[in-house]
Amino acid sequence: MAIEIRTVPDDELHAFREAVITTFGDDLDNDPTSIERVRALTGPGQRWAAFDGATIVATGATFDHAITLPGGGRIPMAGLTMVMVRPTHRRRGLMRELIRRHLDDARDRGFPISGLWASEASIYGRFGYGIAVEGDDVQIDNAHSVALVEPREYDALEYIDEARARRELPAIYERATAGRPGALIRSEAWWHQRRFIESSFMREGASRLRHVLAVRAEQGDAGAPSGPVGYIQYRQRPNFADGLPVGSVEIIEMMGVDLRAEATLWRFALRADLFPRVTWWNAPVDGPLPWLVTDPRRVKRRRSDTLWLRLGDIRAALAARRYAADGALRLVVDGAAWDLTADGGGHGRCVAATAEGAGAPPTLRLALPVLASLYLGGFSAAQLARGGLVHGTPAAIAAADRLFPSATAPWCPEVF
Repeated sequence: MAIEIRTVPDDELHAFREAVITTFGDDLDNDPTSIERVRALTGPGQRWAAFDGATIVATGATFDHAITLPGGGRIPMAGLTMVMVRPTHRRRGLMRELIRRHLDDARDRGFPISGLWASEASIYGRFGYGIAVEGDDVQIDNAHSVALVEPREYDALEYIDEARARRELPAIYERATAGRPGALIRSEAWWHQRRFIESSFMREGASRLRHVLAVRAEQGDAGAPSGPVGYIQYRQRPNFADGLPVGSVEIIEMMGVDLRAEATLWRFALRADLFPRVTWWNAPVDGPLPWLVTDPRRVKRRRSDTLWLRLGDIRAALAARRYAADGALRLVVDGAAWDLTADGGGHGRCVAATAEGAGAPPTLRLALPVLASLYLGGFSAAQLARGGLVHGTPAAIAAADRLFPSATAPWCPEVF
């Protein structure tokens, strides 16, 4: 029987979601609200499935996102998600066709870039995606004995319930991520559907979400932060061994608008009675914790890739971000040449290159996935050149490293 690939209407969402979640190794009854989430966050034209008869054997879908860029701008991003192929139907080109449909749809609807979190790192490079963001899996054991560098000012802390968290957290998140490349611009629907999930699938045996605000008194200096300046969302996993508490605080998200707010929230997490182990699976790679404590070796960090990007419209993508300096660079991406110019304080312009010869700017040669690694400033051209991924003269590599860096490391706070 021939395989049919088509969009998935709302009345087939149960079968669609069941196929996705079972292929990833869980059960639909552990996440009973997921069907409604998918319905609310994707339209019928943004989800596809391959059908073998009446059975769904492969899937893919798109979330409409935008992310922050270096310099404080933002760009629409088509979020590729729920990609799976049943083990019975591998090696038939189904994933390639589903990703093609996602990319065609992103282009037709005006999304210059596509992004994803890769379940397997070996898959997506061949479709033009490259690692753009990394995160740190942080673990602190015996956290109660970890001393912070003092003296330091701290903010007040306040437990809040879910209803208040839904009101307070979005504004703090927006302030805290405004200068952080790679962060999702969360819509009201995204906050409602994704940020407060309490299913067995999300909790994995831990407690319900706890929400704590960092609150600052009114400041004397004009423009200084005041009121709610940070939050931590966490779950507790209680445990005892030989009569002693060995429970964990599992940070789900921590946001502070400045260092004082972040230090306040870290002090709270490190001092929670009965919970001497603190974990955060996706912390920013340039987070302040190692510099807040007197013994940074107590902070264990394991780095991994998080957000992958594909620049579908190179001209629009390169023109959208701000650059660290003014300058010019020719990028030859898989054989196609583009002239990038930044001027007037790093404002970018990008056009298809036409002229060759002595007047051309320094030339950097690279593949599309590597351009994604440069795009948010998380990796330098020199670093990528050492890996054999970027080719050019020393002048071209130096020019790229003047243009692309970000003062703040990119970070995508959540998987999608």
